[in-house]
Parts: sequence; C-alpha cells; structure tokens
Amino acid sequence: MAKKKEANIISYSILANAKGKLVTEYSIAEVDKLEGKLDAITLSSLKTIIRIAKEEFKKIHGRIECELDARLYKN
Repeated sequence: MAKKKEANIISYSILANAKGKLVTEYSIAEVDKLEGKLDAITLSSLKTIIRIAKEEFKKIHGRIECELDARLYKN
C-alpha cells in the first residue's frame, strides 16, 4: 500500500439533512502529529494557518447562525 503524499488539514462544510436542518461543521488535523515528518517552517506555518482558521470559522458560524435564526423569525 502506498503512503499518502497529501493530507486534508482544514475542512469546513455546511450540511443539510433529510428534514432540511442545516448544520455547519469543521475539522482540523492534529498537526502536532506531523512533527518530524515536516520541516519546522512548514509546521509553524500550518499552526499559524490553523489558529487563524479557527477564529474565522467561529465568525462564519456565528454569522450563518444569526442569518438562519433571523429567517426563522421572519416566516
């Protein structure tokens, strides 16, 4: 079996279930496990990107949640 040469570090999804409920979710890889497999600069860059992404995901989630809540009260 060949070793993977790529990894999904960050993903963000908006999902809808069969009843029409919308859910946001994100996943972030544990980059500390990559120590020794990546050079120090790349690992440091990933940690910075992840820190920024987490902050932005919280903002996006809050904004989407507020928008959807407003639509619920409108109808």
